[in-house]
Amino acid sequence: MYHLDNDSSVVDMPQTAPVLFTERRWFTEGGDGIQPSYPGADWFNIIQAEMMNVLALANITPDKNQHDQFAQAIRFFSSDYMLPPGIPLPWPSDTLPSMMPQRFAFMVGQSFSATAYPRLAETYPDLIIPDMRALTIKGKPGSGRTVLSYEADGVISHAHGIEIDNTDLGTKTTTENGEHSHAFGVQYWSMSIDDTQVRTVTTGDNFSTNSAGSHAHNIVLGAHKHTATILATGNTENTVKNRAFNYITRLY
Repeated sequence: MYHLDNDSSVVDMPQTAPVLFTERRWFTEGGDGIQPSYPGADWFNIIQAEMMNVLALANITPDKNQHDQFAQAIRFFSSDYMLPPGIPLPWPSDTLPSMMPQRFAFMVGQSFSATAYPRLAETYPDLIIPDMRALTIKGKPGSGRTVLSYEADGVISHAHGIEIDNTDLGTKTTTENGEHSHAFGVQYWSMSIDDTQVRTVTTGDNFSTNSAGSHAHNIVLGAHKHTATILATGNTENTVKNRAFNYITRLY
C-alpha cells in the first residue's frame, strides 16, 4: 500500500468538493445519454486518505513493494478489540509470532516507553511488563489482594495425625525352678579315760536342710509408648500438573 508517487502529485491534499448527493451513487461507463463516470482527484484522494489512515492506526509504515499491508491492518484490528495490549497470552514457542513480531514481547519484567506504547502504559502505568516466568495467573479474590500483586507459593495450614498402639505388657513372674535342699551328716566323738583314747564316729548323710524356701518375684512392666518421627517428602516447591508455555503480550 502506498500513496500517489509521481510528479503529478502534490504535497497537501486539496480541499474536497461540497456534497452533491446524500444517497449512494455508483460508477457507470455511460450510454443511453448518460456520460461515463469521472471520479476525479477528489474521490481518489478520499479513498487514499481512508486507506493510509487505516495503516497509520495499525502502526504500519506504508511500503510501496508490500501489497498485503491493508490485509495486515485488518487482521490486527480483528484482534485489537478482543486482545488489547497487556493481556498475557500463552505462546508455545521461544520465538515471537512471525506475523508482525514487533507487536509482541515476552513478559520477562522489562521496562517500556509510554511514548512508544501509550496503550500498554494504560494497562501497566509503572511502565514495567510483569515477569510471568514460572508463574500462573490467579483470579483476584474478593478482598486482601490488589490487581497485579505478587503472591509466593504456599500450602494451606494443616496438621498431620499419627497414632501408635498402646500395649499393656502386664505383670511377669520369675521362674520357681530354683527350689533345692542340701544333705549333710553329723560326726561325734567319744573318749575313754582308762586307755586315753579318743574315737570319732560318722553317722552318714542322715540330715538335710528344709526346702520350704521356694518362691518367685513379680516384675511390673506396665504400659508404654514409642516416639515417632514424620519425615519430609515432596518436591522443592509447590506445583500442579502443567505444561510450559511462554507468556507474551501485545505492545500496541
